[in-house]
Amino acid sequence: MREIEIKLRIKNLEDLEKKLIAGGLEISKEISQHDTVYTDPRHGNFDNIKEGNVVVRIRRESNVSKITLKQQQTYEMDNLEYETTIGDPEIMHNIFVKMGWLPEVEVKKTRKKGKLGGYEVCLDQVEQLGSFIELEKMTDDNANPDEVRKELFDALRPFGLSEEDEETKGYDTQIYNLKNK
Repeated sequence: MREIEIKLRIKNLEDLEKKLIAGGLEISKEISQHDTVYTDPRHGNFDNIKEGNVVVRIRRESNVSKITLKQQQTYEMDNLEYETTIGDPEIMHNIFVKMGWLPEVEVKKTRKKGKLGGYEVCLDQVEQLGSFIELEKMTDDNANPDEVRKELFDALRPFGLSEEDEETKGYDTQIYNLKNK
């Protein structure tokens, strides 16, 4: 599957959440997530990730851990994505390290998830970065990312959000840049 998403920086997450709920958003309780993102050193360090490269993430969330492989397509928020539950995140970490993969970035956040029409919504409070909304659509592998991005922005306009609020880098990249630049 192909995940195409937009991420927008939010000044007041609580106010936006109220607007979204009034607009029909069904939202989950807050969950904590701790992500570790690994890169393949054959592609250089985290700075060198580009179209076609793969990163792998271990996500710890309550009593469930998942591994996600993302292969970047046209830009950072457009990825082929494969995800599955894993039994022991520490064993998976050791497997990646033994394979030579580097644990480059950790992202810690609280998240509320929901559905707005056919889109997944994530309301995030990210340590070191602040408040964000993500809107994503899972598509077939051949979807036109520009058309999907337009569709996603159109869905958020009624809530006072636009392209001017967009953050084009993932949380992992933003945190990596904070620590390394």
